[in-house]
Amino acid sequence: MATEVSPADGRYLVAVFAVGAVDDRPAETGELATELDVSPGTVTERLRDLAARELIDYERYHGAELTEDGERVARQLAWRRCLAENFTAGELELAEADVDGIGRVLSEDAAAALREHVDHPCSGECRAPDVRFPECTVYSSNASR
Repeated sequence: MATEVSPADGRYLVAVFAVGAVDDRPAETGELATELDVSPGTVTERLRDLAARELIDYERYHGAELTEDGERVARQLAWRRCLAENFTAGELELAEADVDGIGRVLSEDAAAALREHVDHPCSGECRAPDVRFPECTVYSSNASR
């Protein structure tokens, strides 16, 4: 991943992706606050920071949309999270695993190798909403947690 983001930034980018890009509209602050289980003020602060780093376009009272760079990062994070989730739940039968943390630390080589052991149609980045797969968790309310 060329653009490095913190785990918290990654959660926000994936939430903007899940809430906004999937429905092809800006993600509203209140929706993101609900999705991330934080206050609207906390969301606003983080969105301003991500906008300053050109990962999202944010306009108060309008919402947030991912920039091209932000969408690329969000899709990579969503795919890695999904890859880790499918591996830990399917192959290891671990229902309670830190799939966000596991997904974040996978190198490209490790992700590619893990992909060979997980039966999931996406490769390299999340393809939602262009193609919906039954195993896709981007659409669940806990996708960014």
